[in-house]
Amino acid sequence: MTIFFKTCLKRDVLYAKWQGRISVNEFIDVFHAYTQGDHYMPGRSELIDTSEMIDFDVSFHEMRGLLRNVNSQSTYQSVKTKTVIFCPNDYIFGLSHMYQKLAELDNGIKVELYEKEHEALAALNLPYSTIYDFLVKETLL
Repeated sequence: MTIFFKTCLKRDVLYAKWQGRISVNEFIDVFHAYTQGDHYMPGRSELIDTSEMIDFDVSFHEMRGLLRNVNSQSTYQSVKTKTVIFCPNDYIFGLSHMYQKLAELDNGIKVELYEKEHEALAALNLPYSTIYDFLVKETLL
């Protein structure tokens, strides 16, 4: 898979790494696996690392549908998840910005975009300057 995820329970953060070309179906499959996993908790902050991502094969309509799925993780209320996306690539930043703008129109996740690792980590109050440091110094399950 080109999306993998792990949870840092101590810091209450989900870390997801997106690599290569991502399809809508892959996102749906991984999101389902995440929400069915042992460490899933609605509303847990997320750090999405797109530093090795090349493309996301998604239309505007599909992106709106994905956002609705993310926001309806709980059947009783919108899930207010803080999603921090580290996106140093201009093209991926643009795609992420579209997702961020769509999220602003909905009552659910809050998306923040950062081109620098240390800024993305600081947005989640993680005391590291690189994602590598976070991954090697914390326990992720």
